[in-house]
Amino acid sequence: MQFFVKEFLYSTRFYIILKILWKLYNANDLFRSLFEKFAIIKSLKKKGKSLMNSKIYLVRHTRTIGNDEHRLTGREDYEVTLEGKKYIDLLTKKLENIKFDSAYASTSKRTSKTIQKLADLNNIKITEYEDLCEMYFGIYDGMKWSDVDKINPTISKLHKKTNEIMEIPNQETTAEVANRMNKIMLEIANENLNKTVLICSHGVAIEAFLRSITGIKFTEKREEYSQKNTSINILNFDNEKNSFKIDLLNDISHIENVK
Repeated sequence: MQFFVKEFLYSTRFYIILKILWKLYNANDLFRSLFEKFAIIKSLKKKGKSLMNSKIYLVRHTRTIGNDEHRLTGREDYEVTLEGKKYIDLLTKKLENIKFDSAYASTSKRTSKTIQKLADLNNIKITEYEDLCEMYFGIYDGMKWSDVDKINPTISKLHKKTNEIMEIPNQETTAEVANRMNKIMLEIANENLNKTVLICSHGVAIEAFLRSITGIKFTEKREEYSQKNTSINILNFDNEKNSFKIDLLNDISHIENVK
């Protein structure tokens, strides 16, 4: 008799817990997201599948007036040029057959403008994150390189020597940019398990991130890692290792014949 009473109590408790969880699932988006994510992971592990098939297309923004004027275009934003609009069309053509599940950009409008057509093709909204923004160049942010050279020529000399922009008062360091990029990229990847994701960011920010995951120093392989406008990088994300693998680096084949 005691055994049956215990069984009844356990089953009753289990039923109550299930009922509470079901209410939370229906009433709270956060709980629903957690439950669904757990269900995906559990299902894949049962089937013996790898979680490494989350694919991320990481793209630099298109060409802007700031690029044409050779400015330190960090947090300052600039309009897309006519050439930049051609780049957008060519990028869209290049990726038009990819089914993207979600899209992300920085809070600088040049990034969302770059991928808006692809987002529209996939009927998805672009989510903006400040952590995807370009390096903040401190007191010289938005200035022309020619003007910076007049004020402090050391900045350009260091850039040519180290391939990094440094020693500007109040600027972000390369390490700080890499750290925030790593953080937001991992957050996005973990929120999009087994999905195909489109992300648009900036030259220094993308390069700092990619070098941080490969361990390649800024003084090495400069041309390979230097991000051109609308360059495409494809990453695979391994959820179990919580790490990225580069499948394609700095592809600009879609704009090579632009005149």
